[in-house]
Amino acid sequence: MSKTPIRVSIFFPAYNEEQNLTATILRAVEMAENSPFISDYEIIIINDGSTDRTLDIAYELEARYPKVRTVNHATNQGYGAALKSGIATARMEYVFFTDADLQFDIMEVNNLLLQVPQYGAVIGYRAPRRDPFIRLLNAKVWNLLNRLLFGLRVRDIDCAFKIFKRDLIQNLPLQAEGAMISAETLIRLKRAGVTLKEVPVSHLPRKAGSPTGASPAVIMRAFKEMMILYSGELGLAGNKEVLKFMSVGVVNTLLDASTYLLLTRTIGVFAMEPTVAKFFSFMFGTISSLMLNRYWTFGIRSPLTVREVARFYATVSLSLAINVSLMFFFVEVLHVYDLVALVLVTGLTFAVNYTLSKV
Repeated sequence: MSKTPIRVSIFFPAYNEEQNLTATILRAVEMAENSPFISDYEIIIINDGSTDRTLDIAYELEARYPKVRTVNHATNQGYGAALKSGIATARMEYVFFTDADLQFDIMEVNNLLLQVPQYGAVIGYRAPRRDPFIRLLNAKVWNLLNRLLFGLRVRDIDCAFKIFKRDLIQNLPLQAEGAMISAETLIRLKRAGVTLKEVPVSHLPRKAGSPTGASPAVIMRAFKEMMILYSGELGLAGNKEVLKFMSVGVVNTLLDASTYLLLTRTIGVFAMEPTVAKFFSFMFGTISSLMLNRYWTFGIRSPLTVREVARFYATVSLSLAINVSLMFFFVEVLHVYDLVALVLVTGLTFAVNYTLSKV
């Protein structure tokens, strides 16, 4: 438990929150004035280009309360830009932020302050989360993608209830301007060796205003920023190889399937012998597999040699045997429809192909 009260900057990103902002700030002032863990504070409202009266209300609150100030974005720049403005303008030892929509109880910041200064970053997770089904589904997919691509393992990436030591977070080279900002912040902190402490916080239903986090434009921007960051220094090398290999696998599968259909649907002898057709379609697909995986997936730039081709096909022979044998088993023994068998065979041989290609 923290024994010495700390100085904390509290900021609120706000976009069209005229119905919630006054109550949000009054609660924040009450919390900060009465918390045994806070010795001094400031409250910053980040107006992100609101088109309602949010900015006017912010200035009114600033005039009434000397420790409240406003940062204004003339146009809407996105959630990430609002967070970066709050972080950049914070002056106190610690930085806490939450949303201005009253979906969190600001009084619960004391639960996070209990963990300071043992941890340089304390993050909340919604328990339980009070959002519509589509937003819950989006969150599950988003968390899974960040875990797979960046190795980020936290319960609730986008929970807007976090406190950081200012010198840790102000030095981060954050790039995201949209919803990817929360994930990027946590990824960079973890890569810097910062231990994150997770604390459950209450999540309340939104009573006024409209959420924008699930809009198609916000989601598409988040995925675009995720891919940009993944292609840069934050992407894990091993995961990048797997993703590239899977992309090549899609190309090979399309070539394999197209060749198989061409052979079995236009040439009578192959229509009667699907296993033989599978042999030739698989061999055709190995050409793109060799070239794309060599130059793109594994980054080999030296000229292709006869020895390398021979070694590649020696390793492919095992995959070929598995592929053709499975096709024979599904079609001739189990009498599975040949196109269904084609899909099953492709999936079962993927792991073997990846291992052999690395060799």
